[in-house]
Amino acid sequence: MKILRNSPFPPHIHELLQLLSSVGFFERSLIIGSWVMPIYQELYNTNYALRTLDVDFAVNIAHLRTQMRADLEKLITGLGFTDFIAAEGIQKFTGGGYEVEFIAQRHGGRAIGALPVREWNINALPLPFIGILIDFSETAKLESFTIRFPIPEAFFLHKLIVAQKRQNDAKRIKDLDQCAVLMDALDDDRLYQVVQAQRLSKETLRCISASCAAIDFPRTRLGL
Repeated sequence: MKILRNSPFPPHIHELLQLLSSVGFFERSLIIGSWVMPIYQELYNTNYALRTLDVDFAVNIAHLRTQMRADLEKLITGLGFTDFIAAEGIQKFTGGGYEVEFIAQRHGGRAIGALPVREWNINALPLPFIGILIDFSETAKLESFTIRFPIPEAFFLHKLIVAQKRQNDAKRIKDLDQCAVLMDALDDDRLYQVVQAQRLSKETLRCISASCAAIDFPRTRLGL
């Protein structure tokens, strides 16, 4: 387990993380997206200027019919967040200027709408490649509670792939910037293990190659 000696989160997000930890959310699920970068900065001395108010969590769904463990909708709104339904029925929470969203691994190639998560009484946005982050994650102690987040190598590979699938140029550039910042923090053995655990299509390999070329990262370090 890693130790976060200084909290890299503003009070509103810190309080949200503490709440999620208290009900066992981080036993199998984790924080993802750009707010992982402050964790890496604290642990690995990477330097990245965070420019987002979106807070994303990956939900590990053991079984769609799992009984409810905690009512996250009620608990999160109890912190002062307001829940609302966005496009395609996706549930989000907004508060303190931040927007919170839950994401799950999408199985199969066809895009689907909101995925109900009975275990936490929320719904999640199903996306591909989230399993990379869930399968290769670790925990860190922050004050009196623990959080889970993807290891840098998994985050790096995930961003290499999704960057090339972005319709928004600014988001693609942000993904690649995060990859570039992490390059020196990567452990090549762990990176190889993450890559080897994936079933990568020709299209996904093309995305990886394009991103590697964009940040001048040798594909050989991925074992490809």
